[in-house]
Amino acid sequence: MCSSDLFRLCFLTVALCLASALQAASAPMPAAPVYRVALVDHFYPPLDALDNTEARRRHRNLHGPLDLDADDFPEPFYHGDLVEMIAAHPQLIFLRYPLAHGGAPMEKILQRLQQIETRFAQHPVDALLLAWESSTLISAFEKPLRRDNVKHYQALIRDWGKQYPVWQHSWQIIRQLERLAGLGVQVFTIAGNGGRGMVNTFSFARGVTTVGAEEPGLAHFVANNAFVDIQARAAYPLLSLRDPQGEMLGYDLDNDQCVDIPAGRLSAGYQPASHYARQHWQVLKGSSFAAPAALKAQLVGEQPAPCRHPAAL
Repeated sequence: MCSSDLFRLCFLTVALCLASALQAASAPMPAAPVYRVALVDHFYPPLDALDNTEARRRHRNLHGPLDLDADDFPEPFYHGDLVEMIAAHPQLIFLRYPLAHGGAPMEKILQRLQQIETRFAQHPVDALLLAWESSTLISAFEKPLRRDNVKHYQALIRDWGKQYPVWQHSWQIIRQLERLAGLGVQVFTIAGNGGRGMVNTFSFARGVTTVGAEEPGLAHFVANNAFVDIQARAAYPLLSLRDPQGEMLGYDLDNDQCVDIPAGRLSAGYQPASHYARQHWQVLKGSSFAAPAALKAQLVGEQPAPCRHPAAL
């Protein structure tokens, strides 16, 4: 038996423990970190960027990679839109730096990277995704490539740039990527889609993470060399999703059972679900789609986020 004093002490101890537990339970959970990610890519332009319906049709026929509803008219999603869909997560905010179509893409990429650096003090970013390549044969440097010879490889590109403008821009992009990495930006680029004998020279930028394909079956397509830092999923079958009544909801890009492209955004308008195959014949494939998956995993982890489109919940 406790004496009265000891009983009071026991009671106070229990009360304090309960109070601490209740306080801990009611305390707000720390907010998940949010990351600002710069995307330099081609995106479907806003409607007012093109003069008329015919101009939009021509533009989409030239640059749209997907026709999901079999109407011979690509959907309004370009390379950068698809890259962003694969990387999408509630903890990631994407800042688009669109590339104009036509002309010299390397020069436009360089201008956008310079703009990110110029704006950095007022508009900092945590990460940058450049799902583009400036690739050439590995044998133009040495075979096999060696990471400790990267200064020599960069010097060769600089020398090529004295004669060829495209390599001058590639050399400047490499230096620009290094400057952004030096500011603390996590920079991701791609291994490139030239296969075993090629290298994306952007991967020579020090401080940059280069992403290749984890699928062995893509070894003939996606480059894999000493400058590939990590690998991620690079092939994405396009799966149609339906509601319990069998109505078409849209397409799932990354097999997380969430709608990434709603049916209402398809160019053919409403069609019965039977119009759409369960799995579309096209497959998104390449290191351009491995890189956003790797970026998302590095920044926020592997756990899938809640569906972004309510109809798919």
